[in-house]
Amino acid sequence: MTRDEARARWAASGLTYEVLTTENIKGLRDRLSAALKPSGLIKGYRANPTPKLKVSAGRPWVQITCAAYYFSRREAVTFNPDGFVGFAGWADDHNVQPILTAFCSWVDDLTPSAAAAHST
Repeated sequence: MTRDEARARWAASGLTYEVLTTENIKGLRDRLSAALKPSGLIKGYRANPTPKLKVSAGRPWVQITCAAYYFSRREAVTFNPDGFVGFAGWADDHNVQPILTAFCSWVDDLTPSAAAAHST
């Protein structure tokens, strides 16, 4: 999966920044951590504690960071104030995979049509 495919999943979901509640961000952070730890990609790969929502120009935004044995705060997923969703800009296409997978799973679970499909 590519970063652009993950962004397309977000766009196609119909979700907006309105879903960026403390509870939902914690849910995404927990999924990221659950995907990073067992990936075996980077020693100590994990999500940092859940960040607080911020507001810029009246719009919520948040940056969830991750850590490993050689870094402590790098971007995992960022919902930028301008609407751009960023994914581990520091990582290569291989090391970003657990982040993209966790994000897409989170999006699918928050998407009303996906939730209805799961309940049938």
